[in-house]
Amino acid sequence: MARPRTPLLDRTRIAAAALRLVDDHGTLTIPALAAALGVRPSALYHHVDGRAGIIALLREDLCTSIAEGDYWDQPWEPALTAWAHSYRDAFAAHPGLVSLLATAPLTEPFLHVMYDRAVAVLRDAGFAEKATLSVITALESFVLGSALDLVAPSVMIDLVDQTATPHLAGALAALPSRPARADQAFELGLRAQLAGYRTLLAP
Repeated sequence: MARPRTPLLDRTRIAAAALRLVDDHGTLTIPALAAALGVRPSALYHHVDGRAGIIALLREDLCTSIAEGDYWDQPWEPALTAWAHSYRDAFAAHPGLVSLLATAPLTEPFLHVMYDRAVAVLRDAGFAEKATLSVITALESFVLGSALDLVAPSVMIDLVDQTATPHLAGALAALPSRPARADQAFELGLRAQLAGYRTLLAP
C-alpha cells in the first residue's frame, strides 16, 4: 500500500503541534497549525471543532493532572495550597497558554467535576455559597500571574538610579535571584490570600 502524501493526523498529534506553536510563538491560528503539521487547514476539521476544539485539547492535556489531584480530600486551606502549587507548576511549563486558556470558556466535564469538589470543600468549611466561586477565581488569577512570574526575566525592574530611588534600590538588592524571587513572592502572596479568606468564615 502506498504511503499517504500527507501525514496522518490524530488528536494527539494536533495537540502536540499546537502546544509547540504556542510555546514558541505565544499564539495559535488554524493556518499556522496546519502549516506546522504539513496539511491543509481543512484537514484539521476532520479531527477537531476548529480553534475552540484545539484549545479544548490543550486544556485537557495541561489540566488533567491538576484536576485528578486528591487536594479536595483535605480541609480547605491545605486543599487550596496544594491545588495552587500544582496549578502554578503546570502553567509555568507552558506560559504561552495562560492567556489562551484563561479567556476560553470551561466546557470540559472533567473540569466541572473538579470545581464542583472545590466548591463543596469551601461550602462545607463554612464559606457562603455566593462566595465560593469568587474565592476560587481570585486564587486562580493570582496563580496564573505567579506562573508568568516564574518565566519572567530575573530582573523585572532594571536600570534603577540608586540616588534618585534609594528605597527601591535597597528592596531590589534584598531580593533573592531567580527562581527563588518568584517562589518567595508566590508563597507570600498565597499565605496572604488564605489569611484573607479566613476572614470570610463565621467565627
